Amino acid sequence: MGLLSDLKSKVSGKLSANDNGHHPDHDELRARLGSLPPFDPAKAQVFRYRKQYGVNLGSMFCLEPWMATDIYKEYHDQGPEAEGDLLECMGDCCGEKMKAHWDSWLVRADFERMSNIGINAVRLPLGYWVLGRGFAAGKYKRHAATYDEALHYVGRVVAWAAEFDIGVLVDIHALPGGQNFDSHSGATGPPQFFDSRKFQDLAIKCYEAFTHLFASVTNVVGLQIVNEPVDNPQLEGFYERALTQVRSQSLDLPVYVGDGWNLAKYAAVVKRLRERFGFIVVDTHQYWVFRPEEQQYRVDQLTRELWETTVPELSQASNELDGNLIVGEYSSVLANGSFDGEDPAKCMGAFA
Repeated sequence: MGLLSDLKSKVSGKLSANDNGHHPDHDELRARLGSLPPFDPAKAQVFRYRKQYGVNLGSMFCLEPWMATDIYKEYHDQGPEAEGDLLECMGDCCGEKMKAHWDSWLVRADFERMSNIGINAVRLPLGYWVLGRGFAAGKYKRHAATYDEALHYVGRVVAWAAEFDIGVLVDIHALPGGQNFDSHSGATGPPQFFDSRKFQDLAIKCYEAFTHLFASVTNVVGLQIVNEPVDNPQLEGFYERALTQVRSQSLDLPVYVGDGWNLAKYAAVVKRLRERFGFIVVDTHQYWVFRPEEQQYRVDQLTRELWETTVPELSQASNELDGNLIVGEYSSVLANGSFDGEDPAKCMGAFA
């Protein structure tokens, strides 16, 4: 217990009452999650160490307007982007509408189908706010009671996945104040997370809760502590603080971290951190449509760049990390400029 006790003594931000109002304890959060199969350590090792073939279950617990179009369309004239914007548009009916969304976005048959086509893992994006009251900031604080039932639906997804031997990567997709410029960070506008100690402290409290909830769930393959952060000078230090929190509660839960769109840099960072914190995996995302030059490249140019640049970079990082690397998101969607008059579907199919 020496290492565990030492790590615990270094961690700040324990669960306590704060200005967010009701702050549920671990037992209350666990009850909300619902009944899951008893923890099987041997089977958990299989889930965590096998090669993952997966898919993202996006926009269930961290909404994005381009995916969850139905729930946004009623408020199209108000232009909500982040989930918090949508809550403000919904007003008093947000609880009812969010519950209907969680209840219908996925069904048990989806997991049966995924299993049948060879998927053995899913990445489940969560906004930090799914923990409900006591864990909310900004717009989410005003509507925090909306999320008091969210963990029930999270637990249902995890249980359905377990039925079909599918692992679940619990991905904290959005952090307080936003960790990047995109609305999927839960905020609209420039990221505020790295400029606010209060937001960072709240994130650490959320990691404490999420670790308690999922460290002993057999088919949870890991906890991703942030999705697509900007490469901020504070990021490495925050990773160290977050890892200290998680390891104070679990010495073996795999922790996944984003590469800040700089894979070589964070492969080296994580290689150092692994010496102290054990099982860490780097998550990199691959898209070929966002950079200005990519929007002009033809498909043959992008294909050449993929094989001559991207694949060697991935291979080098994977070797440096002893295989602890995932491509957590990718897409073969290309910009219109890449087609040069050819059939887009045919071009993207060839690229894929």
